[in-house]
Amino acid sequence: MEIRDFLSGRHKLVIQTKAGSVVRGYLKSQSLARGKLYVTTLESQDIAVDVEKLKAIFFVRDFDGDKKYFEQKLLEEEPERKGLRVRIRFEDNETMEGVTDNSLELIQSPGFFFWPADAGANNALIYIVKSALVGFKIIGVKV
Repeated sequence: MEIRDFLSGRHKLVIQTKAGSVVRGYLKSQSLARGKLYVTTLESQDIAVDVEKLKAIFFVRDFDGDKKYFEQKLLEEEPERKGLRVRIRFEDNETMEGVTDNSLELIQSPGFFFWPADAGANNALIYIVKSALVGFKIIGVKV
C-alpha cells in the first residue's frame, strides 16, 4: 500500500503522545491539516489532536496487535521499498529502523511517513513527528 491509501478510507490508528498517553481510533480527515489530526475515537468521539504534542501516529492492522509477536526494529534484510534507509531515536529512547521517502517532507513538514523494518508487524506505516526525535541517521539509499 502507498501513503495515499492509508490517508483515504477508514484506517485504524494508534496515536502516542510525547507524554506517553495513547488514543486509538480512525482517521477522520485525509490530511494532517495545519498541524491538527482529526480522529474518531473507539468511543465514537470526534477529536482534533495537536500534531506537535505527538510522538507518532501508528497506522495499525489491529488495535490490540499480537502480544506474542516480537517486532523486528532493525533492518536485517534489504527492504524492497525505494527510499532512504533511516535509524530514528525518540526522546523516550525507542529506536527503530525503516524506510522513508527522499522528499521535501523531511525538511518542510512537522513529520514524515516511515515504513518500519518489520513488514509483518502490526504497524503498517508510521507518521513520525520530528520534534519527538533526538536522533535521525541515514544508513542507506535505494533508488
